[in-house]
Amino acid sequence: MNLLTNKKLLTIPIAVVACLVGLAMKSKFGGDWYEFLGFVTGVVGVYLVAIEHIANWPIGLVNVATYGYVFYNSRLYADMSLQVFFFALGVMGWYAWLHGGNNKTELQITSIKKIQWLWLVLALVIGTAIYYPIIHHFNGAAPFVDSMLTVTSILAQLLLNFKRLENWILWIFVDIVYIPLYISRQLYSTAILYAIFLVIAISGLISWRTTYKELNAECSA
Repeated sequence: MNLLTNKKLLTIPIAVVACLVGLAMKSKFGGDWYEFLGFVTGVVGVYLVAIEHIANWPIGLVNVATYGYVFYNSRLYADMSLQVFFFALGVMGWYAWLHGGNNKTELQITSIKKIQWLWLVLALVIGTAIYYPIIHHFNGAAPFVDSMLTVTSILAQLLLNFKRLENWILWIFVDIVYIPLYISRQLYSTAILYAIFLVIAISGLISWRTTYKELNAECSA
């Protein structure tokens, strides 16, 4: 039994643990069943991304739809609008992973060029400048941080859609900043979820980097 098969088999126990942790958090901190569903689908979905399993996309679509409602109730309007982008990008990413490779084959992990980091930073600055006054106008909570993280998350999702290795670097940054933001909005289960996301994102970066190096070694052989 190879390593990838072992990782796939871990999905079920991870889902069970996510359910148990979600129920414990709901019992301790309150919250509704939408946040619980978002917690479970979030953990399972991100884990499946880390092991490059295509099932991450349908589970991810359920997750973003659920959190769209949760963030609306918490007045995190930028995050709510982000779920709309994520849903559309999720559909696109699902197709790209299946048919985005050469001759419409399965997409492989690649890396961005150094100059493209400058374009990402520029897009982040411009996107945050556009989002901030809108969220501030609608009396959103933490408008600057919320806007900045929203734009960063969109950029990370775009990189993920095309299986760019660097998507994990952006997700790690996003997870680190989101944790205290959600604690400040009393979304304790969601804060714990993003702490789990952070661990999985670090694991995903390590796993994808290993696969990327193996693919490059095969191409140069």
